Amino acid sequence: MKTEIFDALFTIVNFFNDPRHDAKLLKKAGISNDQNLLPVVVRVGKSGTISVGELAAQLGKNHSSTSRQVDKFVEKGLLLSYPSKEDKRVRIVTLTEDGKKLYTQLTNARSEVMEELLTHFTYTEVKEISVSLQKLAKILAEKNK
Repeated sequence: MKTEIFDALFTIVNFFNDPRHDAKLLKKAGISNDQNLLPVVVRVGKSGTISVGELAAQLGKNHSSTSRQVDKFVEKGLLLSYPSKEDKRVRIVTLTEDGKKLYTQLTNARSEVMEELLTHFTYTEVKEISVSLQKLAKILAEKNK
């Protein structure tokens, strides 16, 4: 059973990490395709504020590469970057108003995609999936601290 759960989660993670799906999602949201846009905006939007180092770890990229992406999206007016109050060497990132609008567009487009995917399930099954995934997410979040 544990192997099947891992295999299913691996397939799900691969689905959401696949840039081809990101491109479709960006198109659905009416946004021009930039393969780094969705992962950055979604993670910053989900976090509210996040350091460049934490963002790099979540993206599985090095700090300098992530920092360049952040700078690019700051220039585009989607992100705001400022030094941490506790440690001036650490840069904190948050969404601008335009970034928040983009995050909302992406969230709405992702909801539409999930609605389509979940049409294969009954309401009760969707509820069970949701409850189980939320439990697992909570456990994983605790392990990640």
